Amino acid sequence: MISYISLIFYILAFVHIALFLYSGSRNVRNLFNIFMMLGLLSNLYELIIRFMETGLAPTSTLYDLMLSLSLSFGITYFILYAKYRRPLIGLFISPFMAAALVIAIFYPPTITPSYPVVDSIWKVVHLPFIVLGTTFLVAAFVASVMYILQEAQLKKKKFGFIFQRFPALDTIGKINNTSLTIGFYFFTIGAVLGFIWMLQNNLEQLLSSAKVVFSVLTWFLYAALIIFRRIKPLTQRQTAQWTIIGFVLIIITYIGVASFMLR
Repeated sequence: MISYISLIFYILAFVHIALFLYSGSRNVRNLFNIFMMLGLLSNLYELIIRFMETGLAPTSTLYDLMLSLSLSFGITYFILYAKYRRPLIGLFISPFMAAALVIAIFYPPTITPSYPVVDSIWKVVHLPFIVLGTTFLVAAFVASVMYILQEAQLKKKKFGFIFQRFPALDTIGKINNTSLTIGFYFFTIGAVLGFIWMLQNNLEQLLSSAKVVFSVLTWFLYAALIIFRRIKPLTQRQTAQWTIIGFVLIIITYIGVASFMLR
């Protein structure tokens, strides 16, 4: 199964970025990016093969959703790397990619959607936007964790390899802001399209489901965060703290999505 190959590449990528954190070797960094790209390409190849064989969108089953999520994490990483040239964000993103594939492997691709609604609203309309928005918001969470760790190093005046390898606080803040903004816009588009479809098809029962409730809570939290930053600028630490809370809501939302798709 191709997903196993992708998983191996992502694990190798994580090993090399961990080595880069310790050594700072440019060759190790390059190997990390190579393994990330190989994993992403094999991930994409499997989704294309799945689509050609089944004719279903890459969000029809939990297996396909996890493949898409892993792919989206890879795209998010390379977009941020192309803009900021800071590979250590991959130290935190690559485990998410591997975890998504592990979940996918536990749910074989032979499983078909249990409900027609899964095969329509989630597949075609909004889920690709939600997935990409999610991975950028998780990247904002990653940047928040990096910011707090780097800030702690400065306060304690510990200038070891973590301080030396991590980007400067200003750069981490920019990565956080970029990820937060892009993620929120994609998440908003996906949420709006999803709710329009549900209302048009009289799916009131879904509006009261846990996954929808937590999706709404997640959207309001990030919307409030972005609005408050414009009205009354927050410190980067405050932004990081609220971003971490948003990440917890995202995890709860995806647990609800998984339980719905496995009914």
